[in-house]
Amino acid sequence: MAGNVKKPFKTLAVRYFADEKTSVFSVGDAQGACVDPYEDSIAWILLAVYGIPDGDELLDDNGVYDFSSATLMGNISICHIPRSLIINLDADPYSVCDSVSGDLEAMYSVFTEYEEIIDDLLDDIFYINEIELKPEYTGMGYEKILLQQLPSLIIKAIRVFPAIMLYFPRPLKYDEYELDSATMDIIRHRLEYANRNTIDPSDDDNISYFPPKHDLSEKDINYVLGRRNAGSTVPESHRDKSLYRLYKSCGFSELGKTGWLYKKTITIYS
Repeated sequence: MAGNVKKPFKTLAVRYFADEKTSVFSVGDAQGACVDPYEDSIAWILLAVYGIPDGDELLDDNGVYDFSSATLMGNISICHIPRSLIINLDADPYSVCDSVSGDLEAMYSVFTEYEEIIDDLLDDIFYINEIELKPEYTGMGYEKILLQQLPSLIIKAIRVFPAIMLYFPRPLKYDEYELDSATMDIIRHRLEYANRNTIDPSDDDNISYFPPKHDLSEKDINYVLGRRNAGSTVPESHRDKSLYRLYKSCGFSELGKTGWLYKKTITIYS
């Protein structure tokens, strides 16, 4: 068991690194014009994990953190989706997630299917992208320790309580289905035509549009766009069972048979 493995570090430190945010606007711009709900509302958060040698102190005599003796063990990457803020900015959370990445689109798609379970916790969603430790520190139980501490780490980093967290263990070499190249070409052509006309309908250089010879299903279009199809599941044979065991041991539950794991953390301090 990982808990019985001798750990090289009994003390860990987690540092929060944030991208510098710059707002540029004119004095004549409307209020709120410096924020784009499709780019600025969602925040990717990177947490760096360090091991502290026994007996070492991170704080120097001036009260400044000194990591010169610490060992970088890995990183935790998460994403904060402030649903209420996005709605208040007059944007659609699903569209915002879809514009950012396929993973976030899939996450919000799952939420809409299971809103009876988590609807009261959708104001602040935290998507766990990955907990990545260097190979020499895996299998020692550090991943479980970090996962259990993650709600508190988020509070310390950005002053937001993660009422709900979601994670999707990557399937093992699994594709739901594949499209033939001709169908994919038709879908790409149709999407390019739609995008060009959305940007500038009067552009004379727009690509020509030709009606497809056959109907295109929503499932096929989603496949090309990298979107999740409603009701899709991950077969048991293609699951990374060690990851499922890890997350479920930390209180995560699966949403149906979707493969997506979630945890309500609102009660850990009550």
